[in-house]
Amino acid sequence: MDSLRPDHLGAYGYARPTSPNIDAIARHGVVFQNCYASDSPCMPSRAATISGRFGAKMGIVTHGRQGESMNLAVDTLPLILRNHGVKTAAISTFGRHPSPWFYVGWENFYDPAGWHFQATPAWKINELAQSWLDDNADEDFFLWIQYWDVHAVYNPPEACVDAVKTAHYPEYPTAKQVALHQDDVFWHAAGMVGIESYEDYQRIVDLYDGEIRYVDYHVGEIIRKLESLGIREDTTVIISADHGEELGEHGVYVEHWSVHDGTNRVPLIIQFPKSYERTEIRDGLVYQMDLSATVLELFGCKRPAEWDSQSLFSGERRQHLICGHGLYTAQRAVITNDWKLIRTYHPGQWDIPAIQLFDRNRDAFEQHSVEHEHADVVQQLSQCLSDWEAAIAATGQTDPMVWNAQHGPPGVELYGRRAMEAFIQRREAIPVVLSERKPDIPL
Repeated sequence: MDSLRPDHLGAYGYARPTSPNIDAIARHGVVFQNCYASDSPCMPSRAATISGRFGAKMGIVTHGRQGESMNLAVDTLPLILRNHGVKTAAISTFGRHPSPWFYVGWENFYDPAGWHFQATPAWKINELAQSWLDDNADEDFFLWIQYWDVHAVYNPPEACVDAVKTAHYPEYPTAKQVALHQDDVFWHAAGMVGIESYEDYQRIVDLYDGEIRYVDYHVGEIIRKLESLGIREDTTVIISADHGEELGEHGVYVEHWSVHDGTNRVPLIIQFPKSYERTEIRDGLVYQMDLSATVLELFGCKRPAEWDSQSLFSGERRQHLICGHGLYTAQRAVITNDWKLIRTYHPGQWDIPAIQLFDRNRDAFEQHSVEHEHADVVQQLSQCLSDWEAAIAATGQTDPMVWNAQHGPPGVELYGRRAMEAFIQRREAIPVVLSERKPDIPL
């Protein structure tokens, strides 16, 4: 799924009823509490998952021309599975991002986008998915289903919004913070997306949660399809996302712009076949791309030695993660169980210090940097990052984040600067709600 935050799912403790079907999967599966996209946003995240490698190794850390090309000679997840005799299919609009490499290796690829990849609702994805399942239920298969709906622009059916509207709203931002954000002038600041009051912010959360409920309904449809075909108990179901969505924690609304948890932390839930059922909550540090090596293991395929992805059930525990964002900022983070160091190579439109350090146990929303109080931790984690970047350089791959730091993240020009100039001239908000809503569904 696109833009799905784990902390807006019941399985991760959210109080609103956004995800009854996903929660049911989680109750009989494994929930990974600390899963992060190695690269964000959409294009580099998917590149890492498909290739099993960090975006920096593939030369893809952002959207735009930097992200359009990938070495198609590499062993990708769909290609390995297909060569192993597994029936593979993807139903996704993502190749139009444009990412032509995303189409390569699948036996079947269905792109229902038409003229625009953002205009395909979940019901259309499910039509194709259910038809494909009808034709291939007797095969060993790997089916990748992508739902775009949770990504802005939010336009869920009102029934979905009504279903999730409760008194509960996220802890951050507070009403006071939303008021302070009114003076901000940068990409997706409060005023740019039509948030002039805390009530406006609550409406945005209602719409976002409504989209999750809408997609959750269609996840349930797929589960019921597996049951009707008699293969539910033989099928592994994986729920995840390419990245999350910032909803004002740092003054940016309805966007994925940084390596903060709102953007790079993602859900990962795996429900195994009945014969291998396991139910647990895991709090170890994992990458979203680790699901690729896990899928290979499930099918008995050998993981390429060049992959950074490792099976989630290999017994190895990562001591830290390195995550990056290259579209609106040029940033990398080093994440441990206790700390998160953010190194900003280029701040984009924002006033961001070069180094920030957050206490993950005391500051879950990353509001108070403590780099001056813990210089020893900063030094240790900075060395981890330097060692990681040196290992990338040793492969012969030029680090694309260096280009971003020198020239500015592409999103600053592609989306941010032009839109900001128009916003300042007109003072009209970007439409967060489309006038044409999705049809109602029977909740």
